[in-house]
Amino acid sequence: MIIAHLTYNARSLLACSLTCYSWYIAAVPHIHRTLITPTYSYGRNRKSVWHKPLPHMHELGLLPLVKEFQVQLPRPTCFSPELFNRCTLRQFSALANVQELRIDYLDIHKFMPKIRRYFGHFSLTVRSLTLKEPRGSCRQILYFIGLFQHLDDLKLLYCWTEEGLTNDLTLVPPFTPPLRGQLTMMCFRNVGLLKDMIDLFGGIRFRYMDLFLVNEMQLLLNAGAKTLEVLRLYPTEFREEASLDDTRVPADDLSASFSLENIDLSRNKSLRALEVAASSLLGGKNFLAHALSTITSPAFSEVVIVYRDYNFRGVEYMWTLSPWSLRPMSKDEVEEEALQHHMRFELFREMHRVRGFQLVLCADVWNRVVKYAVGVLKRAAAAEKAEGGFDGHFSEPLVVYTPRRSPPEISELVLFDRRTPL
Repeated sequence: MIIAHLTYNARSLLACSLTCYSWYIAAVPHIHRTLITPTYSYGRNRKSVWHKPLPHMHELGLLPLVKEFQVQLPRPTCFSPELFNRCTLRQFSALANVQELRIDYLDIHKFMPKIRRYFGHFSLTVRSLTLKEPRGSCRQILYFIGLFQHLDDLKLLYCWTEEGLTNDLTLVPPFTPPLRGQLTMMCFRNVGLLKDMIDLFGGIRFRYMDLFLVNEMQLLLNAGAKTLEVLRLYPTEFREEASLDDTRVPADDLSASFSLENIDLSRNKSLRALEVAASSLLGGKNFLAHALSTITSPAFSEVVIVYRDYNFRGVEYMWTLSPWSLRPMSKDEVEEEALQHHMRFELFREMHRVRGFQLVLCADVWNRVVKYAVGVLKRAAAAEKAEGGFDGHFSEPLVVYTPRRSPPEISELVLFDRRTPL
């Protein structure tokens, strides 16, 4: 039980492993649970080098303890068979109990047709798969996804249509994964992949969906209508939600195909909760009000508004001068923030006339500003209650938080990950 409380504290786990043999046995699986590799360096011969922990852990027999395996690469590099030799392939095959697999820039086309030689040992164990900018035709990507017999969670990030690759219609995935967990799609425009996935896997059965800049989103919602319980939507004004590289999302992608204004949730009869970012509620058309008007699910009971660090004006990153510091708010900023909260509550009252729900304000912030962020939301709710804002409309909102161990990454969107609604 002591070790379980220290799961994410690497320094304490290392100290526990030095206490005695029994404490070592209890701590070592947590110490080596996550392995992030490889980081490549280029020498004169231009050959890639795997990160040192992989061969060292293989020599000590620790690779079977790894449950989360991530392959992180610099952007120009692709994960291809050229990075393997007999030694690295033997080390790679020793990862026999990986449950969460993430690969950046996987070039599936180059692994074919011997792809099972490299990834076959993951088939029975992987439950969660993340592919960032995978390369290959639609059938090749689906063939790779179909390698994992018990796959539940799937993340596809920055997935575009590959030009110049023929889509072999005779290529059928070896297995039909359950796909009953969480689907996360960000900057996804490969409609052919989406349609083939629904056809080849006999539909989709995800219970949770995170969708951000997804082409043909309605097709995805209709395909998972029978099982979808929690839906998380993010606005098309992505520059406020995440500092994405402008070259990664072409300007013509911000079109009507990504629009949330005409979303229809009438077929999703098991929908229980709808989650959106707080920054999407002010300015422009209120897509949330339209989405609520289309919901017909009798189980629907909750709307979650996710506040991020940048939603609180008193939070300012000062990495060069004083990291983890807070800047005191001026009087004008306090008044402006209070006005924004009041405008959001006005929108909630209007939406509540269309559909009743429990309102949850979630402060999804890093741990140094948890008290500050939760205090701001509670004060905003108390001020609205003092003005009679909740009388006859809806119950007082809940204020919760999901503390992070570190600030959000600047390079990509950090999705709100809370599996079950409150």
